[in-house]
Amino acid sequence: MAAAAFWKGGWSERLVAAGFVTAWLATPILRDRHWVGTQWAGFVIDILFLAVILVVAFRSRRYWPLFAAGFQLLAVLTHTARMIDPGVRAWAYITAGVIWTYLTLFALAVGTYSRWREGRQPAAKAAPAMADPGVTLR
Repeated sequence: MAAAAFWKGGWSERLVAAGFVTAWLATPILRDRHWVGTQWAGFVIDILFLAVILVVAFRSRRYWPLFAAGFQLLAVLTHTARMIDPGVRAWAYITAGVIWTYLTLFALAVGTYSRWREGRQPAAKAAPAMADPGVTLR
């Protein structure tokens, strides 16, 4: 999906895809293999990735970064839940992280598809910005 975002996406899709790939590569390298407590490196990486998505969400005129930021915030809150309650088992911790990651990736896929579809419609380029699919009014 990140390759599609780099290939057919705009600046917002490319920036989030770059952040996603960076987080995806860094997390397993820095992971605590024992899963005894909170994954502190994963927590920091998820916060940094959330910051990237928030920058995109504040600067973009599209809806999908808001959903991606929400899903990434839930990933950060999953780490926070593990910090607050050590009774959260590793299986629940890992599963929640995977679910939020897939949903963030799905939001990126929707944004990439929207941008690709917009580029294929020549009439949409001539229309005002409010007519673009997935555009917010600011």
